[in-house]
Amino acid sequence: MLIPGGHVTIGLEARESAWHQAAHAVVLSAYCIDQHEYPNARGLLPKNQVTWDEASALCAEAGKRLCSSAEWERACRGPSGLRYSYGNTRDGARCNTPLEQAGTINNQVPLAPAGSHPDCVSAEGVYDLNGSVSEWVSDAWSEPGPPGMVVDPKTWRVLRGGTMWAQTAYGQDCLSRHGHERATYRNADDGFRCCQTPAP
Repeated sequence: MLIPGGHVTIGLEARESAWHQAAHAVVLSAYCIDQHEYPNARGLLPKNQVTWDEASALCAEAGKRLCSSAEWERACRGPSGLRYSYGNTRDGARCNTPLEQAGTINNQVPLAPAGSHPDCVSAEGVYDLNGSVSEWVSDAWSEPGPPGMVVDPKTWRVLRGGTMWAQTAYGQDCLSRHGHERATYRNADDGFRCCQTPAP
């Protein structure tokens, strides 16, 4: 999906936690973002249990790249700067957020096929930016990490969005972000989608 370039505000005016960025202005060039999480095919489960390095390589194989954090947030918030891809108030039934905390359903991680929540879509037609899996982006993570973990911005990368678990520390909205180690960390609730710079 083509996202037009322009001046956008990223982050919150009143930062609520370390998981959110303070509001700042950026200028984005036009870019394309996959309509669905990788493998970008409606009806297929999003790829999870993938490291940042693996996600980056898979995007490159497709002639694309990981989105920047700002590109991901702009696509999620849409041209109106919404808090969620679908509006400013969270609606737990619109996206894949069936569990209130980390866990499984019948011993299965509750992944949902891409596009199976038809109302979990941005104004520009991008699906599942809230809920489903968190998504690796290209940026380094330099904020504090989970208790007991040492963050190295050289090896940690950002993930955007919430997951299928509603009560995560970093939230469920378009501003939600957290970080993990790029080469070794993989989890059931982490995936990605790709972006691409349009040809001139």
